[in-house]
Amino acid sequence: MSHLNLNLTRQAWRQFRRNWRIPASPSLLWQTYVPGSLFSTLTGLQSTMTAQQLATANTNNTVVILGYWRSGTTLLHELLCLDQRYSYPTTHACMNPHHFLLTEETALAKSDQAVQRPMDEMEVRPSSPQEDEFALLSLGAHSPYEALLMPSVLREALKLSDPADLPEPDRNRWDSAFMSFLKGVAVRGAGRPVVLKSPTHGFRVGTLRRLLPDARFILIVRNPMSNFESVVRMWKRMFEIYCAIGAIPSDDEIREAVLEDRPRFEQKLESGSAGLPGDRFTTLTYEALAADPYGEVARLYERMNLGDFDAVSARLKEETEKRKDYRALGKLPSPEWRDRIRSASLGVFQRYGYSLNS
Repeated sequence: MSHLNLNLTRQAWRQFRRNWRIPASPSLLWQTYVPGSLFSTLTGLQSTMTAQQLATANTNNTVVILGYWRSGTTLLHELLCLDQRYSYPTTHACMNPHHFLLTEETALAKSDQAVQRPMDEMEVRPSSPQEDEFALLSLGAHSPYEALLMPSVLREALKLSDPADLPEPDRNRWDSAFMSFLKGVAVRGAGRPVVLKSPTHGFRVGTLRRLLPDARFILIVRNPMSNFESVVRMWKRMFEIYCAIGAIPSDDEIREAVLEDRPRFEQKLESGSAGLPGDRFTTLTYEALAADPYGEVARLYERMNLGDFDAVSARLKEETEKRKDYRALGKLPSPEWRDRIRSASLGVFQRYGYSLNS
């Protein structure tokens, strides 16, 4: 098992320990006061050195990709980010939110070597588009990714996805961390509109609409039956990489958490997106995107007013040609779990036209 440390600040480690009532241990104290203190110092240094740029950062016209885990959000994010008229948070930025404005250019010039994602073998580079949830966790915003550090709390940590459910001080801290990071990404992108993606954003569309009044949202959905085991595998592999405290739950314990969480995601998504006009909220399926990525992205440009599609057409065609032989790893649940998925996610099957017999 390869173990990696997430780059939490001192304040983030303290909050994590307080939130889950974790006794101090030598390893946690070391993480808090040695690397954690360094990251806190770098956060302050970056804020000071870039204060003027951050104060005037353009966060208008942000595009937010929504979708439950393993629904194709990464594929869609990478395709949309081919358009050089937009910017995005890189893997380097999301894993190093405390200093990426000071270090990213040098770091990417030094090395942009690809590695394979543990859950699906897709290539990821330091320059690749990445989900900002990792940055929020590192900066001390409450996040379901706290479960990566202590997997036994997965079911409860998933309830941290929507800042609107948090006490006011924690909600304000989340707002501050999110906007601070987004402004940094906007600065790094020289004012170009930002394309964000994180599965957790589907829980918090209401919060994002409050902070980003003109944001546009693109939802990608996938058959819940083929999605389910992929989500379970994702959590298990992420736990194996990042777990710092306690044991990793059994596969069935992870399944229970995912089964309970998916209806909550749909409820939050529906309430948060209510009233958005068609040019600010649209939906596509993973199955359609995988079958015709060029055509689906072209249709998104038209529906969402993303700009002149001709400007990105050639790059998109080249990229989709490279990916044509990729096949997502897939495994269907056991018959017992299929019955439970049909029952728990009946609304998803019906709303998006998926067969209950799939």
